[in-house]
Amino acid sequence: MHMLTGGDLVAKTLAQEGVRHFIGVVGGQVLPLFDAIGREPELKLVVPRNEAAGAMMADGYARASGQVAVIISTVGAGAIYSAAGTANAWADHVPIFSISPQVQSWKMYPAQESLQGCYQAEMLEGVTRWNCIAYNWKRIPRLVQRALREALCGEKGPVHMDVPVDVFYQSRLVTGKKLRKLLPPPGSGRFSGHVFPGGEELRTASSLLREASRPIVVAGLSILREAAWEPLASLAAKLASPVALTPAALSGITGDNASYMGILGHPALSRLHDACGQADALLFAGATLREQEYVLQMVDREKVKVIQTSPEPELLGAAGEVEAALAGDAASLCISLASLAGEPPPERVRWRDACRESYLLEMEAIKKDASGNKTGAAVGALGEAMRERDLLVLDGRESCYWGTVLCPARMDNTRFRSWGLKGFGYGLPMALGVKLARPRERVFALCDSEALLHHVQELDTARREGIGVTVCVVGEPYRWREVAEGFGLVGLEANTPAELAVALDKADVYLAPRHLTHL
Repeated sequence: MHMLTGGDLVAKTLAQEGVRHFIGVVGGQVLPLFDAIGREPELKLVVPRNEAAGAMMADGYARASGQVAVIISTVGAGAIYSAAGTANAWADHVPIFSISPQVQSWKMYPAQESLQGCYQAEMLEGVTRWNCIAYNWKRIPRLVQRALREALCGEKGPVHMDVPVDVFYQSRLVTGKKLRKLLPPPGSGRFSGHVFPGGEELRTASSLLREASRPIVVAGLSILREAAWEPLASLAAKLASPVALTPAALSGITGDNASYMGILGHPALSRLHDACGQADALLFAGATLREQEYVLQMVDREKVKVIQTSPEPELLGAAGEVEAALAGDAASLCISLASLAGEPPPERVRWRDACRESYLLEMEAIKKDASGNKTGAAVGALGEAMRERDLLVLDGRESCYWGTVLCPARMDNTRFRSWGLKGFGYGLPMALGVKLARPRERVFALCDSEALLHHVQELDTARREGIGVTVCVVGEPYRWREVAEGFGLVGLEANTPAELAVALDKADVYLAPRHLTHL
């Protein structure tokens, strides 16, 4: 026999679905879930200082692992605070699971004034892919599975579930047989396989690519989200096509790949913009609709043939008329198109090599400019000092400008930034989430001073939870060493590349997470 609360049902369903990390601030109404997490030995709870930062931690965890993390916030204020972080995940289609308690079910609609009560589900509806309210104790497991399906399938994104406090606290004695009936088999609520494009559409797209002399593959965030970097690299090699990354997909292909030609929209990469204007075919690989609309502004639609792709068929055509449209996940699309690629013509190989040469020439110019700029020189030195497997989160105008070009990925899925809302301030909490997902790797957060100040209190979370992240700060020279020491961390300062190398060596010596380096 098992005595289970609503919190137990949430925790057990998520545990059997493979969810392991819960991030949340304690509140009285959500205590049954916190207690349930404590009773499940495989589950890990991390307590941030702020719910918005907690959602950003869950965002970083999902980006780095491909798995869902849960952000828990309490009634009213906590749920509203979390919306700021959840919005970043929504704009970048990152799957996180937001859970909040609500006031008693009989006080909810229409609202009866109650401590902290508000229409929080409606507030979160605008920044989530799907949300629900669990009015009934028995329905919790099915709703949790449905939420995971919405988070992880198609275009993906954050989801939210409200659980009224009386449903959270409700407890029932159930038999093992009843428990097995309550908890549906793991994975049974969603499809987790590949979605391959249809035959006729695939042949049309393949024909367009074979006829193209100057194609460009635009790789977007879903290449990272769906771990499709190897199929992308294989497709680029088969097509002999240059690959440009959107600002959201900084490590979809490595910087030393012969097909790589830079980050679209970067002000210092004007030759990449010119190449887009010369292209005669444009293939989107793993780019969300938001990314596709962003890139289509850079090309002449009368001269280029566009192959749109999406995991959700209803989004095909939403960016305007295109020459071919393929439904499928990023990996399956790359694999299918590569299988039909054939031998690339010599003029296409020359086009790819010319694009690569242009990129390398621009990189030389950028490095020269960086040497005369304090922030650029510092970021360049960091890029040189980083190891192949190191992970980097970029946050802030200067950090993103210099970091995207001077700290290129040498391994896939090692660079992260929030791009969809064009906001800043997520770097530190996102880096903490990345470290939770990839604990064996070194994790760096490269932040502008102003960006770090948004959630500088999460340095306490890093210390308290033992999350070892190296925070590198550029820009306004606040007294960061004293800030670090005030949080019980070690602060180091570097004014030259040589001093940076020494500081990073010292940072490696200290026990994680005692690193705060100001560049």
